Amino acid sequence: MAPPWPEIYVTDADRKHGFDAAVAEYDRLMEAFPALGYEVIALPKTTTVQRADFLLACLDDANETD
Repeated sequence: MAPPWPEIYVTDADRKHGFDAAVAEYDRLMEAFPALGYEVIALPKTTTVQRADFLLACLDDANETD
């Protein structure tokens, strides 16, 4: 799950709600998904390349445990 990140957050034609609404939505989803049985992993607030590497490592870990 990508957390709200004020340093890169922008409002545009596709993302019309403000940062406070994004935080509220993130908080709701972080409660709702585990309640529905999903494992939620927060993406680190780092570079795009590092986030992609983190995601790929998580997928590799998930495949190894199956």
